[in-house]
Amino acid sequence: MSNDEIATYLGYKGYTIMKENLTIEEQELIRKELTVKPFVPKTSLSQPTPFPIYRESKKKMYIPRFYGQEYYGEPEETRILDTPKLNINFKGELRDFQKPIVNKYIQEAKKNGGGLLEIHCGAGKTVMALNIISQLKVKTLVIVHKEFLLRQWKERIEQFLPGVKIGRIQGETMDTEGKEIVIGMLQSLSMKDYPRKLFQQFGLTIIDECHHIGAEVFSRALFTVVSKYMLGLSATMERKDSLSKVFKMFLGPIVFSKKSDNNADVLVKAIYYSHDDDEFSETDLNYRGQVHYSKMIKKLCEFNRRTEFILKVLKDTIDNGDKEQQIMIIAHNKNLLKYLFEAIEHRKIATVGYYVGGMKEEALKASENKQVIIATYAMAEEALDIKTLTTLIMATPKTDVRQAVGRILRQKHKQALVIDIVDQHDIFQRQWNKRRRYYNKKKYNIICADVENYKKNKWEDISKKKKFKSVALKKDAFLQGKCMIMD
Repeated sequence: MSNDEIATYLGYKGYTIMKENLTIEEQELIRKELTVKPFVPKTSLSQPTPFPIYRESKKKMYIPRFYGQEYYGEPEETRILDTPKLNINFKGELRDFQKPIVNKYIQEAKKNGGGLLEIHCGAGKTVMALNIISQLKVKTLVIVHKEFLLRQWKERIEQFLPGVKIGRIQGETMDTEGKEIVIGMLQSLSMKDYPRKLFQQFGLTIIDECHHIGAEVFSRALFTVVSKYMLGLSATMERKDSLSKVFKMFLGPIVFSKKSDNNADVLVKAIYYSHDDDEFSETDLNYRGQVHYSKMIKKLCEFNRRTEFILKVLKDTIDNGDKEQQIMIIAHNKNLLKYLFEAIEHRKIATVGYYVGGMKEEALKASENKQVIIATYAMAEEALDIKTLTTLIMATPKTDVRQAVGRILRQKHKQALVIDIVDQHDIFQRQWNKRRRYYNKKKYNIICADVENYKKNKWEDISKKKKFKSVALKKDAFLQGKCMIMD
């Protein structure tokens, strides 16, 4: 069949449609449906700009593969060449629950070309992906967005696929020749122009933490990398900005979803922190009269009495806990983390290490062996792989803590512990109510105390209470030592 007779084909730029086979109205519909806009609350100071997830030339429209297959059917021709089969063997044995997950993806990939695996933290999604590589036996590109993930993948490849040569694409580095698996940095693939032929050698593309690739800048990589098989991995496929549909159009549907079943072994200690300092108690607003969230977080981080209380909680946890426990303290603000690190080290509370962005591999590795690890939310949520973690202390509040909590569930412990500092301000109370719903949904055991009752080790069990409502804050009630987290 000549090129003139082909209406659609799958190529290295995606699902391709010849414009002569589309009416003007159909072309406009594609442009409309494939121009996406991140969802943000209407109260936000700035509204995002829509961006296209299609490309076009004078004669062709290039659209996401699985969008094309859904609305225009299987392409009439595939111009993605088969890559040579490689001698790759998996060392080890998958766990029983992992085998059907891998089999499900293999079936889907061979039938439709790809799909997504939504696997909770600690279930071994990297190991499953390596087993998939060993079964498909094709040269593979693994895309990550953090340096420490690059290191983790390299370690797992060496462990489970011994003898495999590993390359890298990052910045000016294009080390792919003679390599069976190449690890590429998402930032480089999204922002740098590499020769298109560089990516035609891969038979499988794996995108780790693929929920990130829904963003405008990162999604550009999806036009660069198109292989016969596509695989997306994440513990949480849904994005708050409603852009999950972007990577689903490029990578395929969720073919298997496994949620954590380590629910009952988690204890949440919610500690209500309040102070009668006028400046601390005040809610900062922007010029529109809306809560200034970043300023409120900064206020928490800079209030020394609160920070010292967190240090007391840490010391109490260490003194009263198992000698084998390993604690991770997470927060948004690096200045707060720096203060905590220096105080823990200077006061000899415990051995302590950093886990923040920009650190070298050796330093991160050294931190993994400390009793206390000081980390940003960003690092804690993105596939941090320290199986010995038992305890999480949230030094600043966040609404969605699924991934952070998952870090202490990578292996079963006697009882994983979450210490949730709940601040007095309305905005943080609302965040707490959402976290509490999540804890209840997961059937975690929840106990609460305010500062005074914490000092007396007097806790209230709120695990089984179903209704939620914000607490009216009263200074005198706090001074009386009443638990403010109640129905």
